[in-house]
Amino acid sequence: MKFSLTTLTSALYASSSILSFLDFVQAGDCSPEPLEFHDSIAMKVEKVGSVVTQSTDAFSYNMQLMDNFDGDVLYIVEQQFGKIYSYDTSTDMTKTVFDVDSSPIPSGLTLDWQHGAPQTFKVKSMTQGSSSDEVIVVFSSTTLPDGWTAPDATLPPPGAYGMWMCGGKVNGTVWVDDIYRIGELPYCFDGRPDSFMTYDVFYKYYVVDGELTNPQAFFASENQVSPGHMGGGIVTVPDGRILWSPGDCTIYGLDGHYAPQLDFEWCGKIHLIDPSKKGIYNTVAKGVRNSQQMQIFSKGDRNSNLRNPRKFLAFMDIGGVTA
Repeated sequence: MKFSLTTLTSALYASSSILSFLDFVQAGDCSPEPLEFHDSIAMKVEKVGSVVTQSTDAFSYNMQLMDNFDGDVLYIVEQQFGKIYSYDTSTDMTKTVFDVDSSPIPSGLTLDWQHGAPQTFKVKSMTQGSSSDEVIVVFSSTTLPDGWTAPDATLPPPGAYGMWMCGGKVNGTVWVDDIYRIGELPYCFDGRPDSFMTYDVFYKYYVVDGELTNPQAFFASENQVSPGHMGGGIVTVPDGRILWSPGDCTIYGLDGHYAPQLDFEWCGKIHLIDPSKKGIYNTVAKGVRNSQQMQIFSKGDRNSNLRNPRKFLAFMDIGGVTA
């Protein structure tokens, strides 16, 4: 079931134990002040470990540190090549816990696709599960997992949103019938690979002796692979549910059209997904262009004297044009 933002916001504040960390601000309030030099406050950077990427040429790799986990373990995702590394901060040890070329792939998934390096997310994202021995992994597959005949969340209907693109002096503008299923890209994208459809598939893994075991699928959503905004921001809330941003699901430079502002559309939102139930989510924020990092924080994290401090969701968004 989906709720309007107004309805859900009211419910959130009525039930502060669930999502009281949500807060709403104007975009202009989020621009930071420039840092000034300080002669007594500084940051020291010390190398403690390393992960060897499969490709080292500029713009040829796509890696992300997943630091939204409890305990001493961090995960590093080599998204393009489908690898997950774990780093134990207590021992400085790094090891491979998933490799699409050698590890068992969950039934029904197809992870042998390739696009440009920045847009290839065979393993897309990760977050803490409901306990320290549980991990959520999001794969991007060209097929649905076993047990699914349709995705739980979909792109807008075919042909619902068209738009003019390009606009060069020589070739002019190009009309694209469906910005969420572009297919062959217009001339102004310099011969980049055609866009195509994938599914973001969510799995719950159990951690046994540092290894990821017993994957269980609980959610699948449509997305478009293109040189654009495929999302990936994820974090776990205190009751074990997860917040997820699918991006605005279309190509960079566009404004996402109307879908990010429509409560019933999947793209351009932040959603709350329940890993304990198949296919269940609520929409909690809209107009989000392309979040790829999320953290929950509270002023009480630094000041233990505060009584019942509110929690907030902080997320990175590229902005540029409106969602």
